[in-house]
Amino acid sequence: MGELTSPNLMLTGVPRGGTTLACQLLQQCQDTVALFEPMDVATLPRDRSAAVLEVQRFFVACREQLLLDGSAPSKHVGGAVPDNPFASEVGTDGTRAMIAAHGRVRIEPRPAPGFTLVIKHNAAFAALLPELSTTCRMLAIVRHPLSVLASWNSVDLPVRSGRIPAGEHFDPELAARLDQETDPLRRQLLVLEWFFSRFNRLLPIGEVLRYEDMIGSQGEQLCALAGVHGTAITGLSERNANVLYPQALIPQLVEALGKQAGSWQRWYPPETFEPLAKRMLAARGMP
Repeated sequence: MGELTSPNLMLTGVPRGGTTLACQLLQQCQDTVALFEPMDVATLPRDRSAAVLEVQRFFVACREQLLLDGSAPSKHVGGAVPDNPFASEVGTDGTRAMIAAHGRVRIEPRPAPGFTLVIKHNAAFAALLPELSTTCRMLAIVRHPLSVLASWNSVDLPVRSGRIPAGEHFDPELAARLDQETDPLRRQLLVLEWFFSRFNRLLPIGEVLRYEDMIGSQGEQLCALAGVHGTAITGLSERNANVLYPQALIPQLVEALGKQAGSWQRWYPPETFEPLAKRMLAARGMP
């Protein structure tokens, strides 16, 4: 199966980097439908070529169903793609629970032929990036590594333990490296570098958007890179210093990040870490 002829966009990025928000923003654009992790990527064949064909077939099936009755599979909250799939409060276990559920969303009015279909999967699309990028437009969202790590340690996801199942499904070398590492934070750093290095090596710079720039432009840069037209969006605010992040870990995270020259430095140089750490600590009134 060759490149799909209808407008399609695959959205990937660093987990907790703003890709779900990007889906919500794109959903508001003209003639655009954005689906939040609609596939069960764990069932994709490990053979990379076969997996790519399944992804392409999934795009075709979703497009046909949307044209037929305006419905499609997607994670959602109350029938809509949320800006954040996690609870806004910390539970008794110290983490925020996932509030989004798998299901179907209904698009009203039903999209017309030629609409842009966006599908977001972070790890699976990042793992298959070399092959997928030859079949469809790709866009990746990155975010400041300090905020990413802080967020990972606040949510009930495998990445909190330094595992990324969908990425390991297609990258046995990554899985082996994570298996050999016993410290959760060092595993997180391996996963973080895996994402940033893939976007650094395998995507043109113009196909990688910083979360901070997406917010700062009130979504305009996202729409421009996606090639869609959106109405004016106001009120977007950057949450890198979220009070729900575990502030007690911030000094340890800054120290760990400072010990390695990660691929994230293409977008986030070392001198940006201390100022952000101060903001994160100040958000909770810590010195």
